[in-house]
Amino acid sequence: CLNPRMHAYADYGGRGITICDRWRDSFEAFLSDVGRRPSPAHSIDRIDTNGDYEPGNVRWATAQEQQGNLRSNRLITFNGETRILTEWARLAVITKELLFGRLRAGWSVERALTTPPARL
Repeated sequence: CLNPRMHAYADYGGRGITICDRWRDSFEAFLSDVGRRPSPAHSIDRIDTNGDYEPGNVRWATAQEQQGNLRSNRLITFNGETRILTEWARLAVITKELLFGRLRAGWSVERALTTPPARL
């Protein structure tokens, strides 16, 4: 977020993402607000990917949980429930590529999720 020479700066500081002063000035303050990492499989995740690293917008998350919070994810609403495309594909027992292709071809969400894959 703070070092323009870092390779990922454009995705963080370059987009205006920053770290709250309280945490930048004190690891103890960060620890007090966020708590200890639950396991080595967890890392810090921003709940709002456009928001700052600040109290109320971060959580400890696994890699799988973080994958669900990418800006590039496609959100799909079906039966009043919104999930990311990969999660809907998993629930429908089809590949994410098949679901994406169906939607790109103009299928309705309902048809794309409820039509079984063709058998070869």
